[in-house]
Amino acid sequence: MFTSHLVLDEPGRPDLYNQWFDFYFPGQDRFTIWNAEIVIARKAFWDAAHKLAYQRTTAMLTPEERAAESNIEFEPADFSSTGKVLSYKLVVRKKMQYEKFSGLTFYEQLEKLESEIIRETPPTIHESFRLDPSYAYGIGLFIILDVNVIDRAAIEQAITKFRLISETDWHAAIPVLRERLPVVSEKEVLAAI
Repeated sequence: MFTSHLVLDEPGRPDLYNQWFDFYFPGQDRFTIWNAEIVIARKAFWDAAHKLAYQRTTAMLTPEERAAESNIEFEPADFSSTGKVLSYKLVVRKKMQYEKFSGLTFYEQLEKLESEIIRETPPTIHESFRLDPSYAYGIGLFIILDVNVIDRAAIEQAITKFRLISETDWHAAIPVLRERLPVVSEKEVLAAI
């Protein structure tokens, strides 16, 4: 039903690393190519919480602080025998601590806020299909599916469901149950592995 350049159902790979997958599949008309990304509801939840935390943390910074946080500098790392620069390396800068974040850095504040959002004001996640016609190859399709892991069965289930709704945008009326979603951040779960 589909093809992908990624490895699926890899033996020994922890389920936590099987939260998303990119694949292609033909449309019912046999002329459309769906360029799909599928994520499980848990991953969509973590992504939504991270996005909210990033927006809120960034909003607390002045324009100058935002510019300083996003500033990336490189310096020459390797030279040829004639003195020509062959490669560059990233300049490691001191992480700024902010009084407004109680002495935390931008990323420490971001992680703190992300954990608070997950525990106290969790985002609502719905199973969905969202089309994106701007893709260079095929029509983009972003899928959120409430399953524990992305495997061949989950992908085929998604394709079947997508075809049943006539290959269009769709958003489930009922959100994914809160009990199905995590109470800790993705970083916290990955650190425990």
